[in-house]
Amino acid sequence: MDRRIKAPASMRVPMYLLYIAVFAALMIWGTGHDLEIDKMMFNYENKFAIFLENYGMLPYFSIQLFAFCVLIAAYRKPDEAADIVEAIVPVFGKIRSNNIIKKISFILHHIIYLGFIWGAYDGSNTFLNYIMRAAKGGNIQELMVAGGKPKFFAVLLWTLARAAVVALLVFLLSRIDKEQLKVFELMAFVGLVSLLGYRIISELKVHFHRVRFREMVAYSHSLTNPQGYTQIGDSVLKKEWANDSMYFAYTPWNKVGNDYGIFSSSDSFPSGHTAAAAYSMLLPMLASRLKDGKKLFIPAFVLSLGYTLSVGISRLMRGAHYMTDIACGALIIFAVVFVITGVFGIIDYVFERRVKKFKRKKEREKK
Repeated sequence: MDRRIKAPASMRVPMYLLYIAVFAALMIWGTGHDLEIDKMMFNYENKFAIFLENYGMLPYFSIQLFAFCVLIAAYRKPDEAADIVEAIVPVFGKIRSNNIIKKISFILHHIIYLGFIWGAYDGSNTFLNYIMRAAKGGNIQELMVAGGKPKFFAVLLWTLARAAVVALLVFLLSRIDKEQLKVFELMAFVGLVSLLGYRIISELKVHFHRVRFREMVAYSHSLTNPQGYTQIGDSVLKKEWANDSMYFAYTPWNKVGNDYGIFSSSDSFPSGHTAAAAYSMLLPMLASRLKDGKKLFIPAFVLSLGYTLSVGISRLMRGAHYMTDIACGALIIFAVVFVITGVFGIIDYVFERRVKKFKRKKEREKK
């Protein structure tokens, strides 16, 4: 079975261009109307916006867990891994039969898989922490200790919960067709490398130093701490306040902001929540490579685009970002994921050809 059965380019290209066009249009619109759009969209108490503020970054926080579970489920035997290495680096074939090299290769092979297991276990902490902090304000361990339970039992229960999540995911993934699981394996590496793209978002936030819309609303209505910095906390920012607040600290996205020593949050551009939501584009890119990619690609794409837009809109409603913030965050991560997927696709294609050629050679030698 050929695992390279993809959704045709005639289907994928227009969808990817649509994604770019949507957020590019929002970027252009927001460049001239950011402040007016936020005044119109501001609805701090909206439950939909609050929910997505809590859970909207789930795609980003789930990548490590799912990626490493895929790599565990796609386990390759030492001999199979050695064949792949020899196909890519032919000189390895001359030394792989050496007993010392065999032992070293065997040890290194399993050290790598131990690394995958640790990566999945560590990812379960990130994943479960994100969900439970949003829902309960802390993880199982923290809640039990706060409730007076012995720390030993709290730590044990949290450890078992994390291990159970990893074991369940590996079990479910291992039931996928082996050829299709190889596609998941490729996209697992794509996901892990693309996580580095979030560093771009973090660096831009520090550089542009843009004051958030709700910070100016809070300051205008005396929501400050004893030191004079804005402090929203559990305060309610009323919708009507958007029209009678002072916006002297507002700056366009292409200029460095000034927090005037009074705003506690000046990291508006780009939107981290929207960027995290944009990692959901890994889903249609995975679907496009699966056997049923033609059927799965468009639903996965619509889901990803809709989710990213929903998170972006929720950030406007909460006064956390401007239109240009959400558009830029979505475009940056899409570009990162798209480029890394393309690079890994090329590498996979070249390696796959070499492995097939190597296998044919071995079969001829056996005959």
